[in-house]
Amino acid sequence: MIEKYEIKLKKSSILLAEDEDKLRESFKRILLLYVDKVYSASNGEEALELYNKYNPNILITDLKMPKLNGLDLIKTIRKENEVMPIIVTSAYTDQNFLLESIKLSLIEYVVKPIAEANLSKLLENCAKQLLKNSKTVITFTDESSYDYDNKSFKFKNETVLLTNKEVEFIEILLAHRGSLVTKHEIEDKLYIYEEAPLSALKNLVFKLRKKLKVDIIQTVSKLGYMIK
Repeated sequence: MIEKYEIKLKKSSILLAEDEDKLRESFKRILLLYVDKVYSASNGEEALELYNKYNPNILITDLKMPKLNGLDLIKTIRKENEVMPIIVTSAYTDQNFLLESIKLSLIEYVVKPIAEANLSKLLENCAKQLLKNSKTVITFTDESSYDYDNKSFKFKNETVLLTNKEVEFIEILLAHRGSLVTKHEIEDKLYIYEEAPLSALKNLVFKLRKKLKVDIIQTVSKLGYMIK
């Protein structure tokens, strides 16, 4: 695989939806050789919850799943995300789905099991699409910007050092740019593996504003935050 695609994948995450437990776990281990994180779901409803919570870069989904099938999962995601690379896996060829898939802009529809050589090529195609659609640098004002690849903020050509939590906070707001993100939604993502004090988010925003030296974070009274 070309190096720039390997690098892009190493910074990316995959949502894997597969209802067969053993297959899901073995597939996850293989995918972790290529990407930074894999969020795995055993059904479509769980997959949709993980998508809304983590905003992964790539989706790999089975077709036949309980609660919400793969086709409906993709249709739901495509309503708000038209560019996410999606790979569909199935134990057999579904002609009806093949007709539907033309409208869903898939990377590929593949019959399981996937050979590793084929998987590498599929993920390379995902990386190509991610790079094509990537907004690496987000500009706020003539003097300020955020660089996704380097996880850094610039003000007047000076790099502002950010903590991991500050990076996560900025990227959560940018993923919903122009819309309110509630305090509850932010805390659920920032402090998923830890119990944070009630003032943690408020203190993080206070310190971050002082660092950035430009007013890009807007507080929506008692509700949450947003970046326009």
